[in-house]
Amino acid sequence: MPNIWINEDNHHFYGCHPPEDMTPEGVDRLVDTYAEGNHVAGILFCVNVQRALFDSEVWETFYGDYDPEKGEDQPCLKRGHGIKNLWLLSQRGVNHHARWLARCRHHGIEAWLTMRMNDAHGLKEHEVLQQNPEAEVEPSCLEWASTFWRERPDLRRAPYRWERSLEGAFDYGKEEVREHHLRLVRELFERYDMDGLELDWLRWAVHFAPGGEQRGRGILTDFVREVRRLAEESSRRVGHPVKLAVRVPANPQSCLELGYDVIAWAREGLIDMITISSFLGCANFDLPLDIWRALIGPDIKLLAHCESTARPHPSYKRTYVAYEFLFASAASALHRGADGVYLFNECYRESDFPELLHYVLEHAGDPESLNRTVRRHAVTYPQIYAPGSGIGTVLPISLIPNAEGGDFGRFEENITLRIAAGTLPADYAACVRLGFSKETPELDGQALTVRMNTLPIEFVSPDDPRIRYQDIAAELKAEFGFPPDFPPVVSQQLCYWIPDNVLQDDVNVVEFAPPQVTGELVWAEILIIPMN
Repeated sequence: MPNIWINEDNHHFYGCHPPEDMTPEGVDRLVDTYAEGNHVAGILFCVNVQRALFDSEVWETFYGDYDPEKGEDQPCLKRGHGIKNLWLLSQRGVNHHARWLARCRHHGIEAWLTMRMNDAHGLKEHEVLQQNPEAEVEPSCLEWASTFWRERPDLRRAPYRWERSLEGAFDYGKEEVREHHLRLVRELFERYDMDGLELDWLRWAVHFAPGGEQRGRGILTDFVREVRRLAEESSRRVGHPVKLAVRVPANPQSCLELGYDVIAWAREGLIDMITISSFLGCANFDLPLDIWRALIGPDIKLLAHCESTARPHPSYKRTYVAYEFLFASAASALHRGADGVYLFNECYRESDFPELLHYVLEHAGDPESLNRTVRRHAVTYPQIYAPGSGIGTVLPISLIPNAEGGDFGRFEENITLRIAAGTLPADYAACVRLGFSKETPELDGQALTVRMNTLPIEFVSPDDPRIRYQDIAAELKAEFGFPPDFPPVVSQQLCYWIPDNVLQDDVNVVEFAPPQVTGELVWAEILIIPMN
């Protein structure tokens, strides 16, 4: 049964397809590609950033100020070349969202729209240039800020700070902000025949002035309650149920701290589907699906965002791409009871690497197929949390412990790691791979006693033939661009063979007492290689 959900984002189709595809047939072909193989359960088509991506009557459009007669020297073209293709669709009378929804139904795929509730692309860049027109800024999101946002600085959540664009996001504690977004919600329900609307609260995750999040829970619950009422009106208009979904942080406590009382939304019957997710670039192999299910009950569909990129800890500035992460995070989520796998930004593979997209769709949603893929179950962190709260990160870990009794996750010298491995294949090879920082002196892997679920495991060379990872990784890299290496933060790695019957489904515990030397553990993973 198909259980992959794809987010078709604000830029991919318009920015990566040629003008020749801005036709009814070109619009349809996008859905046709996703439908190949019958692996996709639903597609969610993005309708907005701070501006609408269609001919809206209530919001400024992303492309409305483009004039082909003025050439290339137009401020609006700083938004990217996708603006020209959006303008072409409008000029040609192609209602692309309506066509996408209809084409999904043609293929038996659930047809959804997704609305970004507080997109903040380019806000910091805009403000920096306002203060210094000669400043160098990231050009990709220039001119994205809406006229409404520019003219109303009083509606921003923290206009006195500009470390990130998040500070300039709208404050939903202000009634004008809520009504501004509700106008677009109403238009979507009145204009389109959809199976459901997703409220994407993770674009960009913060929606209240600092300190306003607690009061904001009731405010957002009222907001979602009104959206539900509009969805039911739409259901009566189109003659079938129109569902409501939300995309929120993976940790229920983080949701509450940020002002999203998702538990109340679920218990009141306001929502039909929840996607627990990272923001971007941080695969989560340890999603608390059992806690979510206990909180929301059995009837709400629960999707897990699965990523091909990972960060070991927040201070690691770059993301590390390996599709073994996506398969591992999917395997772990499905083992814990996720109703489906949600893909964000994988839409770009449709245009730049269609063979890889087909490979992902073939395997990512099926536990049996996942057991035929190489998987890397790494230690990462939840990524999204309220400013000022705990971040829930494990790595990096100093090899020299802190004060005694202060860290119950450590127990003095001993380092303990909990790694979720999903459902194990029937026949596989596996190892633990530990990565250490550049200042760590050369370690003797033989002298280090590493235990898996209390049992000592054997130190091996990374190219041990029982593991075969180097050969497999090279093949994956050649075929699909999977990198075989560790992230650059790792200067040395130690590998330990896991014998048969030592690993268990879901959580496995790795322990070792490192030498008391300078340095840090900065990476840890269980590598699983199917043998069939």
